[in-house]
Amino acid sequence: MSTMVGNWKMAITDGCMPGDQLSLLNVSSANAHVELTFCTEGGQPLGPFRLTIPPQRTQSPILEDLVGSDLPSPSLPYSVVVVSDAPVLVQPHPAGQNAPKSRPSAA
Repeated sequence: MSTMVGNWKMAITDGCMPGDQLSLLNVSSANAHVELTFCTEGGQPLGPFRLTIPPQRTQSPILEDLVGSDLPSPSLPYSVVVVSDAPVLVQPHPAGQNAPKSRPSAA
């Protein structure tokens, strides 16, 4: 479940796990500059990790590929805060489900 917390800010608090993906759809006519910050219980926030999504395009990064080995434990769930300077739709895809594969956006 995702929760809107302000203009183009979203917190995904369901407890993401390594291997999960986010589908980020830029619905605007300009580039969306997106920052992802990862938070674990009792740990320091990781990030922000920055992405640029072209207008009216989708990116589906695998969360652990962004963070790399900085995650404290592969079994520890974490939350993600998404901040964008343009409107984006965000949909989490748990690992093991039919999530779209991460690939570059079409030009």
